[in-house]
Amino acid sequence: MLLHRFFRHNLTTRLIIALGGILFLSMLLWIFVFASFYPGFSLYPDLIRIFLIGICILIPAVILSGMLFYKWIADPVSRLSDIAGMLVDGNKIDQAPLNSKDELGFLGEQLLRIEETMAARQRFLKKEYDEYQNLFDLVPCLISVQDRNLRLIRYNKEFAEKFAPEPGDFCYSVYKGRTEKCEHCPVEKTFQDGQSHSFEEAGYNRDGEPIRWVARTAPIRDKKGRVVAAVEMSLDVTLRHQLAEKLKASESRYQAIFSNIPNPVFVLDPKNLTILDCNESVGPVYGFSREDLKGRSFLEFFEAGEREHYALKIKDGAFIHQARHFNHEGRLLFVDIRASHTLYSDWEVLLVTTSDITQQLETEQQLIQASKMTTLGEMATGIAHELNQPLSVMKTASSFMLKKFETDQAVRPEVMATMLEKIDANVDRATNIIQHMRAFAHKSDLDLSLVDINDVLKMASDIFVAQLKLRGIDVLWEIEENLPRVRGNPSRLEQVFINLLINARDAIEDRWGDKSTDSANRSITLTTRTERGCVVAEVCDTGTGIPDAIMGKIFEPFFTTKTVGKGTGLGLSISYGIIRDCGGTIAAANRKSGGACFRLDFPVPADKGTGEPGQSQNNLASTT
Repeated sequence: MLLHRFFRHNLTTRLIIALGGILFLSMLLWIFVFASFYPGFSLYPDLIRIFLIGICILIPAVILSGMLFYKWIADPVSRLSDIAGMLVDGNKIDQAPLNSKDELGFLGEQLLRIEETMAARQRFLKKEYDEYQNLFDLVPCLISVQDRNLRLIRYNKEFAEKFAPEPGDFCYSVYKGRTEKCEHCPVEKTFQDGQSHSFEEAGYNRDGEPIRWVARTAPIRDKKGRVVAAVEMSLDVTLRHQLAEKLKASESRYQAIFSNIPNPVFVLDPKNLTILDCNESVGPVYGFSREDLKGRSFLEFFEAGEREHYALKIKDGAFIHQARHFNHEGRLLFVDIRASHTLYSDWEVLLVTTSDITQQLETEQQLIQASKMTTLGEMATGIAHELNQPLSVMKTASSFMLKKFETDQAVRPEVMATMLEKIDANVDRATNIIQHMRAFAHKSDLDLSLVDINDVLKMASDIFVAQLKLRGIDVLWEIEENLPRVRGNPSRLEQVFINLLINARDAIEDRWGDKSTDSANRSITLTTRTERGCVVAEVCDTGTGIPDAIMGKIFEPFFTTKTVGKGTGLGLSISYGIIRDCGGTIAAANRKSGGACFRLDFPVPADKGTGEPGQSQNNLASTT
């Protein structure tokens, strides 16, 4: 058998045998021909001699032919065969190429070129494979390849780290720890219909923690188009799901807070101020349900003439103080409005809150009125002195006329006319004083109008100057005439100036008492002027001044430095609120020469109307 295989596969041996046979037959043919043409030829001795000579010639010839054949043909073919085997096995050729220039050498060179081409192709394919494998492992999702039995064939690195599977494990066992396949398996559907399917699932990772993923399947087909495997790509959405749950909980908390804020809150369309949503607090304040208000304009709460003005302020996000609203029953409400632009369910909206301050204003009105009554009590002595003068004149004139009538003395007409004129003038004077008191004591409304600060200051001085004279305090005037009008309430501003005059009087008396009668030491200076677009009014005294330690507290409610029973601590606090409601500011400072000075600034309005819509009655404050 081995000999058969050797002779079958050794080209040189086969060639030597073939060549020897041919030569041997040729030799026999030559002997036969020679014997035929030469009758004297002796078969046995000559034949043996010729045969031996032929053998001697044949053997070297065959050996030489075999050696040449091996060198020129068999060995190159064997080397080419080895090279071809290396190419088939995918190994690198480690033999030198043939040096011959014949066809076998050319074939060797071609095999080497084939080897270089295949090597380059293999390097390219390896690079592509490495890139694919790298992408397969590093793609930020879970990838697995499954067969028809739902067993894992391959999976990427993230899948392995997440579930720690073994090749051949069932997908449902790895994903969910189940012992049987899922009732609705998308991979099985892909094998059935050859289509892709998407789904969302929940399971547990290798540490037993719950996870969620969104998956999509795709078929893998062979050359005949048959589905032989399925790819399942899953994206871990656990964090997104957790964030969604937290967002949902946060939205629930926000909605609970939104619905239970004690003040009404409105979500408005920033373009037309339509109510998109509101909280439950609108019911107790406005008398409407949430469903009743959705789709309606927020401006319907205002009077028709004020809506355009307020629309601009709300869209600008301005703070509106003491706006007038009307509830479901038509009852007037005073509210503070705050508006701001924000996002609501990914929409830009206006978030508007309103605070019902109606009861607060009523309380403030009561405090202001109580302060007025306290001020009237403070001025009782001065008022009595003011009324005593006209009454004394009227008493003197009437007594003179009665004596004349009792003694039947004639009264000249011109004397009678003079007496009656004095009585009439003093009656008017007393009437004016009483009417001034009644007007001051009257409960003022919330309306603002354009007023002259000089007129208000003079009214306050008229009602108080007599009392100051009785106490030896002079009033000095430094008035700028023709001041621009400012927005304010005359009655309330008069109360402010009277409060400041009372404080100045008390400060002067606390400092000087009966020590000095010099008017320079016992004086109050009233100053008005225009400055930087404002009307400035100052009330300065020569009293004790304000200690630095309490300078920041003097406008706080119920704060007073006066003795018990002499002050309520509300005068400056109420004055501060009134000036603020007029859009102005009030501040205090000490004078270098001694005493205090209160400065009031009122902005001059740009327009000359009687009041900005809504502000004349409801927007009583803008800044302080």
